[in-house]
Amino acid sequence: MDYQKVFRMCKKIDEINGLKAEDILQKYWYSNGYSYPVDIAKILYDMDIRVWPFDFSKTKDNSDSKILGAMVADDKNLALFYQTGETKNRNRFTLAHELAHCCLYHINENEMPYIEYRHEGNLDDQNEIEANIFAGDLLIPIRYLREVLSNNYLNKFPSSVKLAKTFAVSVNVMEERLKYLNIPFIDAYNRKIVPVCGE
Repeated sequence: MDYQKVFRMCKKIDEINGLKAEDILQKYWYSNGYSYPVDIAKILYDMDIRVWPFDFSKTKDNSDSKILGAMVADDKNLALFYQTGETKNRNRFTLAHELAHCCLYHINENEMPYIEYRHEGNLDDQNEIEANIFAGDLLIPIRYLREVLSNNYLNKFPSSVKLAKTFAVSVNVMEERLKYLNIPFIDAYNRKIVPVCGE
């Protein structure tokens, strides 16, 4: 992550800091009677968070890995950016991931203006792991996942590929979510995967 230090907390981040994915879903999704897949762009619009496409291919930062998105905040405003030319599913996850950083106390109140990039790498960074879990909670809510499983996969392993299509996420995101929730599944290679608790 890149930081530029100044003195204030972003008003918008201050409003949402500490929210869980379930809190956001309750206020901006379930209460409106919506179903799945979750429309992250609609939620962000209702939260008054701006979303913009951007070509990061010429952007330089301290990482050698590809930039997928960014979150930029000043003292009053918050905007999320996603890489042009990526799949819709990847961009949806990028937006959910960047929103997660705003809700998970990952931003210090003395770091305004603030810029944070999402890279292909950084998979072992604790903040990145937490943001990925939050994004999974937001895009694949457990209540909807249980509903799909009980309606379509009673007494059989669900297909990660079919579930990914249902929830408009990548197969990789779906498989990581199923592993995190310890739900056995058939993976993209038609193998039975039985996650080990805490995997």
